Amino acid sequence: MKALLDSLRSSLPKYIITQPSTKKKITYRPFTVREEKILLMSNQTGEYEDFLTTLADIIDNCFELETKSKKLPIFDIEYFFIKLRSKSIGEQVEPIIVCKETKEKIQLNLNLDDIIPIYPENHSKTVAIGSDIIVNMKYPSLEYLISNKDFDYYDMLIDCIDTIETKSELIDSKVVSRESIKEFIDLLTKKQFESLIEFFKTMPKIEKEIEYKTSDGVTRKILLRGLRDFFQ
Repeated sequence: MKALLDSLRSSLPKYIITQPSTKKKITYRPFTVREEKILLMSNQTGEYEDFLTTLADIIDNCFELETKSKKLPIFDIEYFFIKLRSKSIGEQVEPIIVCKETKEKIQLNLNLDDIIPIYPENHSKTVAIGSDIIVNMKYPSLEYLISNKDFDYYDMLIDCIDTIETKSELIDSKVVSRESIKEFIDLLTKKQFESLIEFFKTMPKIEKEIEYKTSDGVTRKILLRGLRDFFQ
C-alpha cells in the first residue's frame, strides 16, 4: 500500500506560475480530495479569516515556496488560489452577484485562466518623500491582515516601512523600535504621509471586469475583486 501511495504522490502533475510580488517562477501541484474537503469545511464556518488560514496551509502543501505563504501579500495568495482551483477542479466558475441597478440576482460565467494580476503604472515600493529621504516599503502579509482585520493605514504604514534612506544613513526597521518609526511618521507633512499611503492604494490587484445582461435587456459591467467576489 505504501508503494501505491508514494506512486500517487509522485504522479501528481506539476505546473509553473509567476508569483505577482516577486515575478519569480513557482512550481505547484493541484490539491487533493482531502485538501479540497478541508478547504470546503473551513469555508462553511462563515469566518473569512478561518478560510484564509486554511488556504495558506494548503498553498504551503501545493506550492514550492521559499517562505511560508502567510508571509506573502494577499494578492499573491489570491492569484495562487485562482490558479490552483483552475488546475484542481476546472477553470470555469459561476459566481452569483446582485445587480445594483435592478437588484436581481445574476449568475456570471467566468474563466479563471483569464484573470491576471493588475499592476498600476504608478506603483512603486520606493517612495521619495523629499530631496534626501527615501522610504522603501514592504507589502502587508496575509498573516498581518488576518491578525489586524481592523487595521487603519496609519498602523499599517508603521509596520510596512522596510528601510529609510538618507544621505548619511540607512535605517532598517528591523533594528530600530516601532516607536521610532511611529515618531518618524508623526513628523511627516500631510503630503508626505499621503505619498506613502499611495503605496497601499496602488498595490497589485487580482480583479476582472465582467459584462452581464439584466432582465430589462441592458448590458452592464461589474468589477470582481478578491476571492469573495470570484467564488461567491
